[in-house]
Amino acid sequence: MSTAGFDFASGNLSKLLAIPKYVLSFVLAWFVPRVRERWVFGSAAGVGEGALAVARALLAEQPNTRIAWMVADEAEAEHARREGFEPVARRGRAGFWATLRAGHIVVTHGLGDVNRFGVVGGFIVQLWHGAPLKRLHFDSPVTTSVAGPPVVRALLTRMYRAGAQQVDLYVAGSPTAADRLRSAFRVDPGKVRVLGDPRDDALARSAAAEGGADAARDEVRDILHRDGASVPAGHSLVLYAPTWRDGAVDPAIPSAAEADLIREVCERTGSHLVIRPHPLGRGAYDGLIGERVHVLGSDSLRDITPVLGAFDAVITDYSSIALDFSVLGRPIIWFAPDLEEYGSTRGLYEPLAVTASGRVFRDWAGVVQAWASLSAPAARQAFAREARVIADRFHVHRDGRSAERVLAEIRRLRTPTAELIDPEGVFFESFYGRQVSCNPLALDREIARRFPDRTRYWSVTSERQSVPSGAVPLLVGGREWFAARRGARLLIVNDWLRYGFRRRRGQVVLQTWHGTMLKHLALGRPRVSLRTRIAIRRESRRWSLMLSQNPHSTEQFRASYAFTGEILETGYPRDDRLAQALAGETVNPVAVRLARAELGVPADARVLVYAPTWRDRGVTLVDDLDVGRLAEELGEEWVVVARGHTRTHAFGTYSGAGGRVVDASHHPDVSTVILAADVLVTDYSSIMFDAAVSRTPMLFFVPDLAAYRDRERGFTFDFEREAPGPLLDTRDAVVAHARAWATAGRDAEWVRGYAAAAEAWRERFAPHDDGSAAARVVDALIARGALPQSGAPAARE
Repeated sequence: MSTAGFDFASGNLSKLLAIPKYVLSFVLAWFVPRVRERWVFGSAAGVGEGALAVARALLAEQPNTRIAWMVADEAEAEHARREGFEPVARRGRAGFWATLRAGHIVVTHGLGDVNRFGVVGGFIVQLWHGAPLKRLHFDSPVTTSVAGPPVVRALLTRMYRAGAQQVDLYVAGSPTAADRLRSAFRVDPGKVRVLGDPRDDALARSAAAEGGADAARDEVRDILHRDGASVPAGHSLVLYAPTWRDGAVDPAIPSAAEADLIREVCERTGSHLVIRPHPLGRGAYDGLIGERVHVLGSDSLRDITPVLGAFDAVITDYSSIALDFSVLGRPIIWFAPDLEEYGSTRGLYEPLAVTASGRVFRDWAGVVQAWASLSAPAARQAFAREARVIADRFHVHRDGRSAERVLAEIRRLRTPTAELIDPEGVFFESFYGRQVSCNPLALDREIARRFPDRTRYWSVTSERQSVPSGAVPLLVGGREWFAARRGARLLIVNDWLRYGFRRRRGQVVLQTWHGTMLKHLALGRPRVSLRTRIAIRRESRRWSLMLSQNPHSTEQFRASYAFTGEILETGYPRDDRLAQALAGETVNPVAVRLARAELGVPADARVLVYAPTWRDRGVTLVDDLDVGRLAEELGEEWVVVARGHTRTHAFGTYSGAGGRVVDASHHPDVSTVILAADVLVTDYSSIMFDAAVSRTPMLFFVPDLAAYRDRERGFTFDFEREAPGPLLDTRDAVVAHARAWATAGRDAEWVRGYAAAAEAWRERFAPHDDGSAAARVVDALIARGALPQSGAPAARE
């Protein structure tokens, strides 16, 4: 193929030199109307990949649809004609005009699959070409590699970003793949949908059909025969498919000795090795080709995915072909001779050993040994199980109907906005959609109980997030997400709204916030720039009502956000569960057991919760206590439950601590974490005010107290004088206090010493938290018309 010598550096230089064409086409796009009924398809692989599956499905549904396929040569043009498409040369005036006029544009690799200068203003669908295993686009440094000063690379990065933002729909086969595409293209979660991979539709149907594998083998044998090779019936086929290395030579091209090993294992196992060089790769396999080793290049078979059923096993390094092949549940042999170099240059989304269940071979000797072992049923079954694990991770839909889902999603996205949502619905968002938690979650429960027929929308950033029963998840940045924010009567959020939101007439926005503030917020922070001050005031004008836990918060909201609207000082709905769990001065043991069971913590363990806040210096995880070492030093009777801030990374797992560190960072209910605790350790987090409701003993690990107080945020009151627990600066001191609690419980000297301070703290910061805050807030919303009673709501208990 003419593209065999492509690499990112030369391709990027071409993009920069074409800037005048981009500018001219952008201007022209304003004056040329698009025809919604016209479709343009293209793929760097020719007439194939998922684009072909979608185009075929479109013609099956709408036989009169006009489909133009962008082609690179006459061979592709002839293929397009056979499929019933109109071939158009992608480069040149015809390709530009066809792309510029099309209402729908479908690509698999990038905007260059069609005429890249004609895409502005079109509805673009990016199918991609396989589940991402290696790092893509902005996640890999090679993407924006180009010679020249930093300003050149900065300009190129802006061009890539602009291109990525033009796409209306990215299609993924699984939540794992979706998250990687979101990261790679730096797009909002709602632009990526898990619909299945259309390029695997034919493979999935073949796998499900009786005789599908035999038909695929016959097709591959016929192609090889046309190329002069002979594969007798009954001989198995093994595929070797190395990935592309930015135009570099395949480092796994076998030596003469390795070639002999490969020929020998082919003879011994009655198999043939079929080599599939990447269409954009380089390398010579002439020394290996022979009676049982053949090359199946893209010039002979453009799209190999539909016939992967012909092969009994696949050998690959980082190619997404392995992830396609996993649909069949057949052995995959992972072969990565340049793993360290590839990981440091292109990069992988996870260690290859994770994808491969620990089996990664580094030379042909190891590959041949694994290959030979497949003759034993037990070994073959083990490899097959590993493949099925991969399939479960990367292929949610294996019914061969992903192309139909893509077309249905396109139609849905082209539906008028007003038809997408219920205007009487309620929109909830917690921490920018990263969690389904906090005050919005508590209010969702109360609204669902009293208004069971009311539509409830939840803002989420991933398909993996669970929303309350009966609620509708909306991915941040998606069309329905914008429609719900714009059209729902009531919005309940706990942080900024973003995206230029404007509250419409009659719409109510309840800002619940997410905790009483120790540290200064917004306008109260030191050295706030004029630009930030303007943004803060603009944001607070978007809110109709604010929710406050106590008089201190009310005062701070007035000052920090210059908020002049109504503040509901009702206590915190998220703390209702804590208040309801109290039995006198302590938490009911049943509530403790239930909370620990929810977190997977033994009921009889001593539990220390560590919940630090974030720092303005960045969003890296704060683990100044080193929870792994903390668990080891506390001893086997203790479990450490660690909860990272929503702005930081999670803690992960600590195998060295014997499973005695539990990461609760993503748990939706902070009340569960608090109820599980014997002792809570924090620094400056607002969890200290929630824990006061349940009377949980608190330690404050604050080795950076002076710096945080004087140089970072500062405090809204005299924390050092009023803290309801000791201020500590070493892990040894934390361990000593925790052990003292384990010995004496609430009779421990440090607990009794802070009893008066803890009581004063509760009276000041939790005066309304009696377990009924959510009910009071919903009553207030009803009274203000934010929850109109179209039908009789369920009675308040």
